[in-house]
Amino acid sequence: MIYTIQEKVITYPEQVLKEWQKGNKDWLPIDLTELVDCKSYFNKYFHECYALTHYLDNGWYGTAFYVLGNSPTSNSLYDAGRVLLSQYICPVKLSLLKGIRTGLTAGEPELFLFKPDGSLLFVKVQKAGKHLSEAELICLSNIKSVLECEVEIVYVMEGNKTYKPKTYDIKVVQFPNPLGV
Repeated sequence: MIYTIQEKVITYPEQVLKEWQKGNKDWLPIDLTELVDCKSYFNKYFHECYALTHYLDNGWYGTAFYVLGNSPTSNSLYDAGRVLLSQYICPVKLSLLKGIRTGLTAGEPELFLFKPDGSLLFVKVQKAGKHLSEAELICLSNIKSVLECEVEIVYVMEGNKTYKPKTYDIKVVQFPNPLGV
């Protein structure tokens, strides 16, 4: 089955990015402020943090710091994200996904989100000059097929710019009852 994803656009005021680059992160929720306290993260994670804040403001919970596959990481930023994945995703499905993605380190969406009602969402964050790779589309397809979670692609941009949202088609495999789950 082909699943079409329409890119969503999130805009930010130019001043927010300028303040971020100066170290002002007042608009971030307190738990994110602690995570992005290092200056090396200022430019690298702005778009991800802005998108995450947008979703948090709309009733979602989640993180930009998680590892979905088997990629080993000693970075403690990802510890809480691993715990969230294990709490909200069926362990059998997560294990199956990790098996499918063994050896693949690229393509994971930047955000893992959840709601108290059990809704789960993985979000790929795009920005100017960045294009979705085949690995990213395959990972979204794997998530939609195996974890049976919703996936989105958001384009985060400065508010005074123009952009025409793209659509992407991914292949989704529907399992009749994967591994009895």
